[in-house]
Amino acid sequence: MKKIILAVLSLMLMPVLALADGKVIPFEKMPAEARNFVKEHFQNKKILQVTAEWNEYEVLFADLARVEFDRSGNWKEIKYPKGEAIPEAVIPSRILSYVKEAFSGLHVNQIERSRWGYEVKISNGLELEFDKNCNFVRIDD
Repeated sequence: MKKIILAVLSLMLMPVLALADGKVIPFEKMPAEARNFVKEHFQNKKILQVTAEWNEYEVLFADLARVEFDRSGNWKEIKYPKGEAIPEAVIPSRILSYVKEAFSGLHVNQIERSRWGYEVKISNGLELEFDKNCNFVRIDD
């Protein structure tokens, strides 16, 4: 009896969980700013899918890199697969300069922007925090 109840509950939750992952949309349905950002900085990458969830957007590329945007089309997070470097043109110059100077030979493979600042993950696995003016704050462990 327990197995039947669990099976029925699982079937009932599947649609809810599917909605939580976002709805697949055409690239053209994203805000213009997001589309332009992708075209400018990721023109060599093949788009696998675009999803929308709660007025936020995510572009997933064939190499599993991804970019998340807010409802206005501003990037929130850029994440590349381990070992790959995010294009330097999308990294704020003060952050890029700090990483190049303090961690020579390493690259940024993830950056997240919030209203408080930036979180940056570099290729050796360290996570660096910067304030909203791109000043280094600390290494996050």
